[in-house]
Amino acid sequence: MQGMKEKIMADHNLSTWARISGFIYFIVIATGIFSLMYVPSEITVKGDAAATIANIRSHETMYRSGIAALLINQIAFFLLPLALYVLLAPTNRLVAQIMVLAALIGIPLGLASAAERIFLIELLTSKISVSPQAVLDLVAVSRARANEALMIATTFWGLWLLPFGYLVFRSGCLPRVLGIFLMAGCVGYLVNLFGLIMVPNFSELTIASIVRVPATIGEIGIGLWLLLIGIRTPKIAPG
Repeated sequence: MQGMKEKIMADHNLSTWARISGFIYFIVIATGIFSLMYVPSEITVKGDAAATIANIRSHETMYRSGIAALLINQIAFFLLPLALYVLLAPTNRLVAQIMVLAALIGIPLGLASAAERIFLIELLTSKISVSPQAVLDLVAVSRARANEALMIATTFWGLWLLPFGYLVFRSGCLPRVLGIFLMAGCVGYLVNLFGLIMVPNFSELTIASIVRVPATIGEIGIGLWLLLIGIRTPKIAPG
């Protein structure tokens, strides 16, 4: 009887951590879409630095909100693998530790990108004194450094999905198909990264959109599943 009570309590705790993980994942996804997709799409004018600068100045509140969202995103992304570790470590503790490490390594790069964006808005609002002739060059350099920091961060945004997907697949408490999508998402992130480095205009090619699909399905799918459904009674698989 005591053993049954302990099992019920353990299952309840895991279910709670599943919902916590799902909620944090929702924050990561929502802030990521806003800061990394929506704001740049509204601000950036491709091939026209002057128009982009004008957009940043005329949409300063949006741009600052994007920076704030990116910082919240990185804070949530710090907490997410820690919550998932509690949930998935019973499946394989070593792989769960690798998952956490791979996720956390990318955070300094995300924060570096946010710092560059803060520098840029301070520059454009004259809180940093430079000659008008230097503003255009400094903005171009700052934007490039911010984007490149995020591009390198995608190395680890991809790598952490491999152990994460493996644990989801082996856990027995989450849909295996989502684990497959997450592991495929790791490959997609890396293909996209090296494509951007090696192939001119890679982002405009059809394959650039295709390789991002598995990670999108896997991450949104697992986030919603954890938040709305939780977990089944876990069946711990051997490492």
